[in-house]
Amino acid sequence: MTEEQLKKNIAKNISELRKASGLTQAQLAEKLSYSDKSVSKWERGDGVPDVVVMQKMAELFGVTLNDFIGENTPRLPRKKPYLTNRIIIPILSVGLSFLVASVIFFVLRLFNVWDEKSWLLFVYAVPVSFIALTVFTELWWNLFLRFIATSGIGWSIAICLKLTFWNVSDLNYIFIPVAILQVLAVFWFVMRYRKKKRKEEEKQTSE
Repeated sequence: MTEEQLKKNIAKNISELRKASGLTQAQLAEKLSYSDKSVSKWERGDGVPDVVVMQKMAELFGVTLNDFIGENTPRLPRKKPYLTNRIIIPILSVGLSFLVASVIFFVLRLFNVWDEKSWLLFVYAVPVSFIALTVFTELWWNLFLRFIATSGIGWSIAICLKLTFWNVSDLNYIFIPVAILQVLAVFWFVMRYRKKKRKEEEKQTSE
């Protein structure tokens, strides 16, 4: 196999496997910590990724490295557990939070140990859910979803406290530190986003 044929095979396989996985060039680039321009260049055959990146893509698509560089584009596995789990597990964690709240609510009702504020159990499940989502977005998802999840923790806790102690007028001030934390979070995630972009540009220029 000539070098030109190898480039052509890799370019074709990257493009077809990416499309079969339902990923855009930008989404694939993000998973590889590269820029979408690099992915576009690989798919045009103007360059090839290094072996480490090809191995990472092969694992991502669920194929072998030999298949990845072969002439015939391999078929993707029917199931994509890496993607399915990243969706189902966070949903299950949120559902579990509300299930626990429901069980506690039921037990309180069963033994008549409840009052008019027992419904707050379901409100308390919201910040718990955001905490779980923050963990999973840190592991699997992008910065924007991580920002949404972490922001939800502060605001939902503030709302829980306000609804619990609604007759304490001074508790309205709790939203001030939460708002300040929100502004700081915006700056923090912007800084991380720019840092990530710089790394992508450095990788692109080093190719």
